Amino acid sequence: MLLFGLWYRTKALASFVHPTYGNTMYHTGMIRLIAETGFMPIYDLSYGGFTKSFYVPAYRLFVGALSVFSNMDAATAAGLAVIFFGMVAIIAAYLLGKELGGEWAGVFTALLFVISSELTIYTLRSFPEVLGIPLFLLTLYFLQKGYLRLTVLTAVLTTLSHQTTAVALGAVLLLHAIVNRNKTSALALIASVLAYFSWQLYALGSLDVMSMQQIAHKESGVIGYDNIERIGAFALMFAPIGLIRVIKDRKILLLSFAFATLLLAKNELFGIGIFTDRLYTFFALSVLVFGGIGMAEIKKALKGAKWK
Repeated sequence: MLLFGLWYRTKALASFVHPTYGNTMYHTGMIRLIAETGFMPIYDLSYGGFTKSFYVPAYRLFVGALSVFSNMDAATAAGLAVIFFGMVAIIAAYLLGKELGGEWAGVFTALLFVISSELTIYTLRSFPEVLGIPLFLLTLYFLQKGYLRLTVLTAVLTTLSHQTTAVALGAVLLLHAIVNRNKTSALALIASVLAYFSWQLYALGSLDVMSMQQIAHKESGVIGYDNIERIGAFALMFAPIGLIRVIKDRKILLLSFAFATLLLAKNELFGIGIFTDRLYTFFALSVLVFGGIGMAEIKKALKGAKWK
């Protein structure tokens, strides 16, 4: 699985122009400016270059540092970051699946992650989500293990990596803290909120989230059949079995993960209508974990069957 995931992510090094669609180039442009000047630029390259840089800094700073210390072009450094963090994401998917459903659940969750088109889209681009998604998964893994300090640390790093990922993680932590009365979730959420607003106050000079360009323009996308299909046939097939197992075992974290991200993906029902397609990716991620647990249940049932 790791070798396959590594192979198709090497496409990120195919040329100096990223071989992926979307907003990868202005992120790389900002990374190049950081590498050349040694400072985080005040203004972003998006929205005509007149908007203060509202993106949280961790991804750009990491790749910028990689570019400087390795003396390689920013686009090459960004491609290598895609490969590295893509591998970390696969390992993190395995660890979370294993912690929630056992060894084979971890293996199957990692497999479903690798073959899911929905997750491939967001872990193949030179984009902050390529850092945010593995950190998101590791935060949930550390939370399930009960590691307070690591949970808080990775939650803060997730928040400073990508805003949409931070929203998804915050919603999961909030619901888990309320339902399970979990102190670790609450502390991780508080630390993440403080970290984010400290950054926004420094970068934008304001705590007004609603004035940010992406929110003001209500950037979003319609969730349709194609989005559901991109999760993957095997994940969709086995997820109901995994859901039954998780409910029986009262795995509150995974249930909080799925329910919170589903509400976020359908936030237009609450009159918000922002980033629904991007937030849907995190609900799809929860379906992969359910699918991995469901496949492990089928394997266990087949192993225990008596064949004539």
